[in-house]
Amino acid sequence: MKISVFEDYFDDILNGRGLSQRSDRITISKEEYKKLLEIAERYESLAAEHKRIKSQNDVLLKELDDLKDDGRKFKELEEEKEKYLNSLLRARADLENYKKISERENEKYRSYAMEKILTKLIGHYEDLTRALNILNTLENAEHIKRGFEMLVNNFEKLLAEEGLRPMNCKGEKFDPYKHEAMMVEECNENLPDNIILEELDRGWYYKDKVLKPARVKVSKCNNSMNLKN
Repeated sequence: MKISVFEDYFDDILNGRGLSQRSDRITISKEEYKKLLEIAERYESLAAEHKRIKSQNDVLLKELDDLKDDGRKFKELEEEKEKYLNSLLRARADLENYKKISERENEKYRSYAMEKILTKLIGHYEDLTRALNILNTLENAEHIKRGFEMLVNNFEKLLAEEGLRPMNCKGEKFDPYKHEAMMVEECNENLPDNIILEELDRGWYYKDKVLKPARVKVSKCNNSMNLKN
C-alpha cells in the first residue's frame, strides 16, 4: 500500500491551531485520513447539536421561570377571587336576612293595621245586632227588620272572610287570656267555680289570636265562700 504524508487536520480542527504552528508531521494512509475527517465532521455536528440543545434548554428554563411567576400570580388571583367571593356571599346573606326581617316587620305592621280595622268593624257589627234586637221587640217593623237582618248577615260573612270567628264561651271555664270577668254570681248548685254563666259582650278571634276578649259573668259557689269566711 502506498503511504503519503498528510497534515494532522483532525488535530487542527480540535485545537484550532494552524499548520504553520506545527513542527511535527505524521504519516498516515488515505483511509485513516478519511476516517479522521469523518470523526471531525461528526464532532462538529455534535457540537452544533449540543449548542442547539443548550439554546433550547435555556429557552425552556426561561419559560419554566415564567410559568412559576404565572403560577404565583395565578395563586394570588385565586386568593383574591376567594376573598371577593366570600364578601359577595356575606353580602348576599345579609341581604336575605334583611329581606326576611323586613317581611316580618311588614307583616307585623299589616297585621296590626288589620286588627285595628277589624276591631272597628266588630264595633259596627255589634251596633247593628243591638239595633236588630231592638227592632225584634217592635211591632209593624217587619220590612225594617228584614233589611237589618240582611245587613247583619252580610257583615257576618265579611268578618268570616277576613278570618274573624266569634267566641261561644258560655259553659266554659274562665280563662283570663280570653275572658274578662265583669260579674260574679253565687251558685247554690253543684257547679264549680269560675264557670262562665253568661256572655255579656261577645269575644272574637282573629285567625288563631284573641282579637277581643269576651266580657262574661262567672260562677262562685257558696261552699267556697263559706270556707273563706
